Amino acid sequence: MDETTDRNQRIASFWQMKAESGVTVYPMQASVQAMENLGCDMREAQALLPQAETQYNNKEFGKLLGTLAHINGIISARLPEISADEPATWEAYRQALPKELPSTERVINSATYIDRVKGAWLGKCIGTALGDPVEGWTREAIRSTHGWIDHYIAKPKTLNDDTAYPILVLHALDEYGEDFTSEQLALEWIEHLPFAYTAEQVALDNIKAGHMPPKSRWPGNPCGAWVGGQMRGEIHGLIAPLAPETAAQYAFRDAVISHYREGLHGEIYAAVLISLAFAELPIEDLLRQALAFVPQDSPFTAVVEQTIQSCHRHGEWEAVAKSIEHNLTDYHWIHTLPNIACVIAGLILGEGDFEKTILTTLACGYDTDCSVGQAAALLGTVLGAKRLPSKWTDPIGEALDTYVLGFERIEIDTLTAWTVKWGEQIATNRIT
Repeated sequence: MDETTDRNQRIASFWQMKAESGVTVYPMQASVQAMENLGCDMREAQALLPQAETQYNNKEFGKLLGTLAHINGIISARLPEISADEPATWEAYRQALPKELPSTERVINSATYIDRVKGAWLGKCIGTALGDPVEGWTREAIRSTHGWIDHYIAKPKTLNDDTAYPILVLHALDEYGEDFTSEQLALEWIEHLPFAYTAEQVALDNIKAGHMPPKSRWPGNPCGAWVGGQMRGEIHGLIAPLAPETAAQYAFRDAVISHYREGLHGEIYAAVLISLAFAELPIEDLLRQALAFVPQDSPFTAVVEQTIQSCHRHGEWEAVAKSIEHNLTDYHWIHTLPNIACVIAGLILGEGDFEKTILTTLACGYDTDCSVGQAAALLGTVLGAKRLPSKWTDPIGEALDTYVLGFERIEIDTLTAWTVKWGEQIATNRIT
C-alpha cells in the first residue's frame, strides 16, 4: 500500500468504518449526536455533515479532512459549556448526593469473598464474550439473524477493552498504594495501553500531550457521557466490598480521566452495585440503593427508575426493550443511558437467574459486550463462581487474554487473588 492510499484510508475511517461485529460506525456523526445529547447547539455542525458525506462518496479525502476539522472546531468551542459545571473533585461530586448514603454493617468471610470475586471476573468474561459478536446490533437485527440466543454464537474470547482497565487499577494499587490519584492511574494508561476507543482514546492522547486528569477528559472529547466509564467500574466495588462510598470514590478517580456526566455516573453506579452486591440484597433493592450515589435530578437516575417501572408494567423483555428504544431513540448505541437501561432490564427480568439475566440483557441490543458484561459481573458477584453454570464458565477457560502491555495473559485465579489482596487491605473491617 502506498502512502497516499494509506492516508486516504485513514481519513475515510474518520467518517465511516466497520466494527468487528460488522456494524458500520460513523464517528463524526456520532460525535455531533453526542454533543446534542449534552444540550449543545450543533446546527452549524449538522449543516456540514451532508457536505462531508458527499466528499467521502466522491473520494475527495483532502476536502473531507478539512470539513471534519471544521466540525471538530465547532465541537471544541462548545465543550467549555459542559465542563463549567462538572465536578472536578470527589468533594464537589459528593455535595450533589444525600447527606446520608446507604451503608451496611454486614461482613463477609474470606472464602466467600474469594469465590464471589472470582464469580465477578468470570461473569465479566462471559458477558463480554457473549456480547462481542453482536456489539452495536439492534434488538431486531439480533432477533432476525439469530433468534433467541442461548449459547455463545462465536468461540468465546476474553480479549476485550472492558477487562483491560481493571488490571491497570490493580497495578496502580501495587505501584502507588490505596491512595493512588487519577493522575497516577492515567500514567498507567499511557504506559500499558497501546490503544483505546472513543472517550478513552481521546483521554489517552490528551494525557500524552500533558493534559492530566480531570482536564484530560475535555479537549476534543464529545463522548465523555458514553459507556466506557460504566464498563470499567466493577473493579472498584470488588476492592471495596460492603463499603459503597469507598467504591464510589475510587470510581470517581478513575472516571474523571475520560468521562463526565452520564459517563461519570455510570462508572460510580457500577462500582457501588458491586460493593453492595456482597450484602446479598434483593436485586431491586440493590439497584435502588446504589442509585443514591448518583445525583437524583440526573438523566441517569431518571432512566434507571423508568426502566424499573417499565419492567414491572410490562413483565417481559421485548416490550421493555421497545420502551427503551422509544424513550432513548436520540442516543447513540454506545451512550451510557440506553446501555444502563438494558442492564436494568436484564437484572430485573432475570430475577437472579444468571442465564436468564445475561440472555435478556443481550436480546435488548446496543453495546452488548459492555451491558452483558456488567450484568454478568454483578450476578457473578451475587452468586459466586461455584454457582455459575458450567455451560457458560467452561468455554472461558482458566485465563484472561488482554492487550495490556505486560499483562497479556493472566490466570483468573491469579487475577482473583490480586483483587482479594487489595480488598482485604482496603475493606479490612468487612472481611473476616
